[in-house]
Amino acid sequence: MGVGAAGAALVGYDGSIANAAEVVQHDSYPVEISADYKRYDQKNNVIMRALSGDPVVKPNFDTYFGKHMGWIPNKVADGYGRLEEAMKTGAFAIEDGLNGYHAPGFASKGLYEWKEPQISGVVNPEKYTFDTPEAASKAVKRAAKFYGADLVGIAPYDERWVLSRVFNIEKNDSVPNVLPFEPKSVIVMALQMSYDGFQAAPTSLELASAGNIYSSMGVVVSKVSHFVRALGYQTVPCGNDTALSVPLAIHAGLGELSRIGIAITPEFGPRQRFCKIFTDLPLAVDKPITFGVKEFCMTCKKCADACPSQAISHDKEPSFQAATISTSGGVKKWAANAEKCLAQWADAGTDCGICIKVCPYNKPSEWHHDLAKFATKTPARPILRYFDDLFGYGKATVGEAVKDFWKK
Repeated sequence: MGVGAAGAALVGYDGSIANAAEVVQHDSYPVEISADYKRYDQKNNVIMRALSGDPVVKPNFDTYFGKHMGWIPNKVADGYGRLEEAMKTGAFAIEDGLNGYHAPGFASKGLYEWKEPQISGVVNPEKYTFDTPEAASKAVKRAAKFYGADLVGIAPYDERWVLSRVFNIEKNDSVPNVLPFEPKSVIVMALQMSYDGFQAAPTSLELASAGNIYSSMGVVVSKVSHFVRALGYQTVPCGNDTALSVPLAIHAGLGELSRIGIAITPEFGPRQRFCKIFTDLPLAVDKPITFGVKEFCMTCKKCADACPSQAISHDKEPSFQAATISTSGGVKKWAANAEKCLAQWADAGTDCGICIKVCPYNKPSEWHHDLAKFATKTPARPILRYFDDLFGYGKATVGEAVKDFWKK
């Protein structure tokens, strides 16, 4: 409390949650894009490489997926017991069952189906006319949050973020990515993952927290798609497929790019998943935002230090340098090494999540956490990681985190 009071005096914090993160809106995309930027071919995605037999990554993916599906025994350790494994199974019930393991980014599967009208909803031949695009956006955001989205933003349609080609598992290669209509805008939604579950990263409770939201994403996207189609407009509902979610989330004003390669939001830090819907409904778009994440990531490096496989860059500045063939190039960022990351997935038998767990932005909304977020925009920035470590955030043992999870 004393440190908090002193810190508040130092940075001028007035106790208002609204001032927790000084958000700046931008008229243009706030990340530097190279002049020779090329759209991403999904066959370079590390999981698609594994599915096509790439010997560099296939063994690690086979091990990870085998553990994920229960074909290969996982670790005997805290967080991998019968309760946690059962929690994981329930969390992925819709994602792995109804959606047929959609997570890597297979388009038009399960609740994300857009090629069959009865799944995505039949487009009403009589269009509902909104008074203004702003009114349309307000209605869409209200509906999306009613259906279960935690955050909603509207991005302009920008072909740069649409995959140039998508992976076809039958052909074992990528094919042209053809949308059925010319979209006008993209509805981008974020669903937060369990803070308590991620405290137990990299165990099965972390994977259950991710799988739970993957399953929920499909439900939310399907409902919003039906809503828009009932108003007379076309949709392409997506999870990780069809287009790059992180650039779209940034373009929709939901968050800022981080060292992890994940979009960090003011509300949940890196602890959310994104889904999106392309539509021809005219919508008012939101402006991209920044709130000090890039500057904070330049000095923090906590995620890079904590990464077991050292897949996260320690470079001070972001750059255009690609880490592997799986890097989506042409964007100035810290490029994560997907091959090293997948090796950690194989070892953990989960999608790890340690980087999300230890990130100082990964905090519940409480006054002292809001103060820390505010301070990322001040000269106090370099000492924030020190205090994060001092208070033990991201350092709880897995055993303690698992016990705390089941106590609640």
